[in-house]
Amino acid sequence: MATNYTSSSNPRTEKMGDVLDALSSGIAKTAANEPKFEPKLLVPEVPAEPKRELLTEIMLADRWVCSVARLQRWRTVGEGPQYLKIVGKVLYRVKDIEAYEEACLVRKVF
Repeated sequence: MATNYTSSSNPRTEKMGDVLDALSSGIAKTAANEPKFEPKLLVPEVPAEPKRELLTEIMLADRWVCSVARLQRWRTVGEGPQYLKIVGKVLYRVKDIEAYEEACLVRKVF
């Protein structure tokens, strides 16, 4: 059986209803005045990987989606971008790669 707190037949239940109304309106006012909580993403900041100034032939082959053998063949016939040979290791400077890419850019003529 449900109890009706707003019934005027019993003064005690009437007071109880008034108290509950006062509490609920106070809670509603408090909730309306509080700032809304917005969860923040707690991801640790990972420092960006430093930009490489030199690429190996494997890294360049990945960049251009070609084989390392093609780059090696180009070097033997004098094609492709300029490269460095330091302690027997072939390295490509990023600025040379970008210059070569710019020179290879095909512009459509209509």
